[in-house]
Amino acid sequence: MVCSPLSSDPPAFPAFHPFNHYPASLRHFLQDPFDLPVAPSSLDCTSHNHEGTGQRSELFVHRLPTMLARSLRLAALRPSTSSRCPPLVQHAASSSFKRAVTPSASFSTSGHASRSQSSRMTTIASTAAAVLGAVALYTSLSPRHVSPLECEAAKPTPASAIKGGNQSDLPEISHLDPKLLTDTSAPMRKRMETYVKLLQYNIVSALSREEPKARFLIDSWLRKEGGEGISCVLQDGSTFEKAGVNISVVHGMLPPAAVKQMSANHAGLMDKTGYKLEGKDADVKGLPFYAAGLSLVVHPKNPFAPTVHFNYRYFELTHPEKLADGSPNPRHPKNCKDGEHDNEPIAWWFGGGTDLTPIYLFDEDAQHFHQTLKSAADQHDASFYPTWKRWCDKYFWIPHRGEARGVGGIFFDDLTLPEWASSNSTKAYIALSDGTKPTPSKPLVPSVSSTKQHNQDSLFATVRSLGDAFLPAYLPLVQKRKGTPFTEAHERWQQIRRGRYVEFNLVYDRGTKFGLQTPGARIESILMSLPLKARWEYMEKYSGGGAQGRDGKATTSADELQAGDEESGAAEKKTQAALRQPKDWA
Repeated sequence: MVCSPLSSDPPAFPAFHPFNHYPASLRHFLQDPFDLPVAPSSLDCTSHNHEGTGQRSELFVHRLPTMLARSLRLAALRPSTSSRCPPLVQHAASSSFKRAVTPSASFSTSGHASRSQSSRMTTIASTAAAVLGAVALYTSLSPRHVSPLECEAAKPTPASAIKGGNQSDLPEISHLDPKLLTDTSAPMRKRMETYVKLLQYNIVSALSREEPKARFLIDSWLRKEGGEGISCVLQDGSTFEKAGVNISVVHGMLPPAAVKQMSANHAGLMDKTGYKLEGKDADVKGLPFYAAGLSLVVHPKNPFAPTVHFNYRYFELTHPEKLADGSPNPRHPKNCKDGEHDNEPIAWWFGGGTDLTPIYLFDEDAQHFHQTLKSAADQHDASFYPTWKRWCDKYFWIPHRGEARGVGGIFFDDLTLPEWASSNSTKAYIALSDGTKPTPSKPLVPSVSSTKQHNQDSLFATVRSLGDAFLPAYLPLVQKRKGTPFTEAHERWQQIRRGRYVEFNLVYDRGTKFGLQTPGARIESILMSLPLKARWEYMEKYSGGGAQGRDGKATTSADELQAGDEESGAAEKKTQAALRQPKDWA
């Protein structure tokens, strides 16, 4: 499609212009209406989807002041010796526009001096009013620059001064203060919010540079119940089939039932609150909560490049301002008399982790990923990586398949201090969990002690180190594998493995289930982790339950591998074997 002006070049006007009584800005416009951002005679708009009426309407707005100025000049011309002035130039607007400008197509100048003068003055007044309206309309609708009119894509945000290779827009971070990250006097909720927003910006920037085709959609949203978030999602790229980097900073009231459910994963939470939460004589109707975190999933297009996930979060419960009967809560900071621990939440903890899901396993990739995480964790405590690696292997297990989702990484939750230790005034050794859950036969679960003493600030520093380690742990794997040639058979296996990814996320993932049960949750952001394409085959020969029974034997002779299958399926079987028996990579 080609944009073109709505009229040809205008005729020359007589030298006399009775516009001196108008304001200077309008007078300049009337004297030289062509000093405007007018569309050139030929402009290629093919790539910008300006179609039909929308294109004509936009050009009409730009030409409207010029057309009205022409009409006003002709209306205000002094009498001449000729019997008729030339008719008004007709534009590609409707005839109703021409009638609105002037009641007649020509003006008589002989034998009707007084009536002609009166008619001209009336026309000048009405047309001047129309011009003023057109100027206002032009000011509000036209571009704010004076370069030629362009058919262009959406403007980038101010934060997009530094862009990725695909010119993706980036989340806004100009309002953030990085000094908060190390300011121990600032509330942890504010420090964590600042960190996840800065980390999101860095990751989106880095992933954009690897993706030449698609762009990240930057979707900022508000939660009606309290809080906000930014979802950055890229789809159908040449490097990434789908990539999502989401942050959420939400707060609100957690009902007693949700606190009870959360207590199953955070031992002693119900008792730690100090409130009776259930029954008719419950002390409170719920507990205020605050949660800030970043969640990421990347599904590359190339089957030889691995999928990755990570999530780091901070959660706290605080005291409600009023009790269930409406009376002031003496434990709320506003109602405390002694002033001690006014800003201390009832409970707080960090959680998160990251794991790698290769479609085709390369040992060196898994080793690099794990070693990078181990190095980041060991800076803070030698017990962190081995304990959290075991928890990751347990957490990302798919029981109904008898296999892991991937080759693991780290996973932790309920990372906090003992009840007797305050947030930063006291350091203490902390108990670490490897994900072992109590059972009726073994109600006491062994824990691992940290090798160093910690406070809230040192735990926050650990989370930051692990978050910062993501790009050096993962990005080299994408850069190495994204150009590997692949076939339809490779894509088929990729979709089979991604089907398992979907199964885990919808059936077992703790974060997904919590998000779907949270009032006012944003479903699109929660399900962002799911791949665009997944596949389920009945009795798939390398990973299906039909080909291999629970005892590891072929269920029928038809399920036995055919001649030549052993060689052709070696890579798929290698991946499948690693998923069924987790191993140490670092």
